[in-house]
Amino acid sequence: MSFKVQVGPAQIAIHHGRTVLVCEPDGQIHSPSDKGLYFNDTRLISSWSLYADGLPWSLLSGGAVTYDTMRVHMTNCALQTQTGPIAARTLGLVLSRTIQGGMHEDIDITNHGPTTVAFQLEIGIRCDFADVFEAKSNTLVRRGQIDTTWSSAEQRLDTAYNNAEFHRSVTVQPMCAGAVRYANGRL
Repeated sequence: MSFKVQVGPAQIAIHHGRTVLVCEPDGQIHSPSDKGLYFNDTRLISSWSLYADGLPWSLLSGGAVTYDTMRVHMTNCALQTQTGPIAARTLGLVLSRTIQGGMHEDIDITNHGPTTVAFQLEIGIRCDFADVFEAKSNTLVRRGQIDTTWSSAEQRLDTAYNNAEFHRSVTVQPMCAGAVRYANGRL
């Protein structure tokens, strides 16, 4: 007797209530794709990327921990920074996300090297507010208006979508020790 085993796409999917997150195994959301953060059949976040001085992180392992929580472990590639080089695999990054009343994200970085390092951690976020059926078919028709504002005082990024009577918005508010800047579409 033979069994047919069918493997789905490499992705992480977590959910809670009417909120669903589908992302790559490394936690990224590449555009164009059908991945993203969805609420009530609308994709709120259509692109999410993480960088160290403009370079992507390398996946070590990761996956869904529970139905509403995921965790991904990554490391750096070799970096040339203002303060000197950082050898590959010196930094460990743990990306944890929980979906409950929105999406909460923790980014924890550990330096496994013998010296102090400094680099820019960058998060690129884009929103398209596409209908789930448009996102799945990859045939997006731009409707309405999307506006993004950054408040340095409140350390808050707001992206709002308006189309006649339909309104959605996303707020990203970093909680960290230092001040965050927003430039070129990245925090």
